[in-house]
Parts: sequence; structure tokens; C-alpha cells
Amino acid sequence: MFIDDIIYVGILLGSIAFGDIFRKIKNPNTKQWVSTTVGFIIAFIVSGWHIVHPICITFINALIISQLSHKIRHTVAFVFSFFYLLVIFRSADWFGLPISPGHTNLILMMMTLKYAGLGFEIKTAIEELKENPDVDCYKAMKNIGMIDVVHYGFSYMGILTGPYYRYRTYWDCINRNFADYIDCWEITFSKLKIISINAVIFFVSNYCFPYTYALTDDFMERSYWYRVWYVYPTFVTFRTRLYVGMMFSECVCQMAGLGAYPISSQPRSGLGPKDYKVATQIVLNPEKIKEEKMDFVTVHNINIRGVETAYLVRDAMKQWNITVQYWMATYVYKTFPHKVLRVYLTFIISAAWHGHYFGYYVCIFSVPFYLPIDDLYVKFYNQSKEGSFAKKAWWFFLWFCRFSCMAYLGFGFQLLSFENNYRYYWKAVYMIGHIVAIIVYIVGLGIKPFLLVNGDSKKRL
Repeated sequence: MFIDDIIYVGILLGSIAFGDIFRKIKNPNTKQWVSTTVGFIIAFIVSGWHIVHPICITFINALIISQLSHKIRHTVAFVFSFFYLLVIFRSADWFGLPISPGHTNLILMMMTLKYAGLGFEIKTAIEELKENPDVDCYKAMKNIGMIDVVHYGFSYMGILTGPYYRYRTYWDCINRNFADYIDCWEITFSKLKIISINAVIFFVSNYCFPYTYALTDDFMERSYWYRVWYVYPTFVTFRTRLYVGMMFSECVCQMAGLGAYPISSQPRSGLGPKDYKVATQIVLNPEKIKEEKMDFVTVHNINIRGVETAYLVRDAMKQWNITVQYWMATYVYKTFPHKVLRVYLTFIISAAWHGHYFGYYVCIFSVPFYLPIDDLYVKFYNQSKEGSFAKKAWWFFLWFCRFSCMAYLGFGFQLLSFENNYRYYWKAVYMIGHIVAIIVYIVGLGIKPFLLVNGDSKKRL
């Protein structure tokens, strides 16, 4: 694991440094091939002969997306991508094949999102082309070929851990010059400083409170409340590790110039410009583009301040792996026809995408049962007078519940297997997090008639 982490960090640092060279390439065709070549080399370094999996999923999706009708290719690409990831790749040992390295799994995870979403994106672009016939990006997407899919999938920008970005964003990076008008290094350097701080915290926390200690007999001999408390320091390790990984990935994209857009085009994480017409008009105007302020919100994948200060579970989740959540919302939640089942399907797809491990399902499928607590107690918070002790007390209560929920459920992400999760959640702490959540919700229902002010906005607690 330690050697894998060194290789992972080394590749990311090398990719960040390479970005300064990459941005200086002005010929779109050369730039595209350089990006793909570097991405392929990275995939080969971390995968070895297991690179056959990224090649297979890319080649077949290239056929699907370039050859099938736009009326069905989005559905076929979506189904095939997840089938390959979940059945062929992750169940390889069922067929007597060796299990691939963890980094190959990361590559397949990101390729699955790219290819599964690309069909939908092309379909939307074709519809947009009817209203904006002069948009070059939409023309390119309408005529997308096999090699274009390969370039998109194997681009070195985000090939390991993302962030997810649309083909439109990739096309703009190759063909537009937005990144020439923003200081990529200054923004990246500021993030590298934050990464360094989180890396130190991670190493200290991981050394003092390794999650593996919870699997030892010595841990089981500890007091009950110590075993319950142990999720809090390990949650520090868990989230700082993710902070480092996600911010490193953002830095790779920023140094390459990927995701740079004018602020006036209203860029959003994962989506890119909300008003793409404005972005197109600006890039074609040499004088106007010099006056525009740019940002990298499009590839912004983690909001550390938002995660740490959020007092509701759903708000904290929205600040975490933002571009993947955009993908889930856009291509799963909003596209599924049955509204009642949308939330459940989104959680199922999310859990399956993360992997087969039981811990992923324990964590992700438990989250919906904590959301009603948010919805109930936030009413008490909202009706409290601004600046009052009650307002501050309810905020702290909600924040502590949110933090405890994520620490408790996040431990399942680290324990992974059924045996490990059973050992901790059932044998060590007796499912205390789930039991307390039920009690807190029942208490909230009980005090609701006495504390909640209905129908009179002038009354405050």
C-alpha cells in the first residue's frame, strides 16, 4: 500500500509539472496526441499488462458512441460501461483471472463515468446545435469518431482519480486558449500548500490511530466508549487522505489549463459554463477575453471549508467529490423516469461504482436514514432568532450530529469487507450509531409539537 501511494503521488506531481509544458503546445492535434500518449504511459505504469481493461472498455465504447444512432447510444454506452466495470473487471477472479491493481480500478472508474455520460452529452449537443448552429464544439461532438473517444478517455488529465469533466470541457482545453489568461501556477501553488498541511495531518493521524487497530483483539479489550470514540480520529485520517488526493487531481487539471473559463459564463463543477454561448463569444473576441476574469470552478472537486463547516449531512455531501455528484445527478437522478425511485437508484449506482466491498454499501445506503433527522431538527434551527443562544445551540447540535454520522459511517469505507464491518459495527459498538439516530429522531418528533412554531413567522424561540 505504501509503495502504491508513493507511485500515485509521484505520478501526480510529475503530471502537475508537465502541465506547464503541455499548455505551451498550441497545435490542437499535437496537443491532443501528447495528452493521450502521456495518459497511456501513466495507465501502463500503474497497470502493466492489466492495461488491457482500459483498452477494451475504450475500444468498445468508441464503437458504440461513433457507430450507433444518437437515439440509443447513450443508453448502450451507459449499460455497457457499468457492466464492464462491475462484472468483467471487478469479477475477473470469478473467471480465474488475476485481480487488477487498485490504480487500474481508479482508471476504470473514471472511464466509466466519461463514456457513460458521453452519449448523453452528444445527444444534448445535437439538440443544442439546432439553436446554436455556429458553435464549433457542438459540431465536433455531432461528428465524433472513434479516435476522439480514445483521446477523451486516455487523456492524462484526471486519468487516475478525476475529477470528472465533460467532453466539452476537454475539447475546449485542446482547442481554446482560455488558460492563457489565468495564472495557473499561482492557483496551483496555493492548493499545494493546503495539500502539504493535510498530508502532515494524515501521516500523524494514521500513525497514531490506524483503522486496522480496530480489527485487533487488543482493541476489543478496550472500554466500550473508547471503541465508539475511535471513529473520530480515524475520520481525520480518512478525510485528509481524500482531501490530498482530490486536490492533487485538481492541480493536474489546472496546470494543464483544463477547466479554465470566464467567470461571466457561470461555470459549475463538472458542468463547465452554464452559459456556454457567453464563453464562446468571449473566446472569439481577442480584446474582450483579456478583460475577463477566469477560474477553475469546472474542475473543483472538494470544498474543504464547506465539508468542515456544514451542519447538515446533505450539505456536507454536496461539498465532497463534487464533479462525481454532478455526474450522478445529471445522468442518473434526472434521467430516470420514475421520480419515486430516483434517490434510491442514485445511491445504488453510487455504491456499485465505488466497488463490491460491503463497507461501501453500509455507508452509502445508511445515509438516507439520517436525512430525516436533518429535515426535522433544521426546522428548530431555522425558526430560532438570529444571534440567539438557541440558534447557536441548534447549529452546534446539527453540526455534531452531521460530523458523528459521517465519522461513524465513513469507518465502513475503511473497513471494506463484511467480516471487518461486522466485527466493528455489530460486535464492537453494537450498532450504536444507528440506534442513536433512531432515538434522536423519535425525540425530535416528541418535542416538535412543543418547540416548533407553526403559521407565525414572527414568533421565535
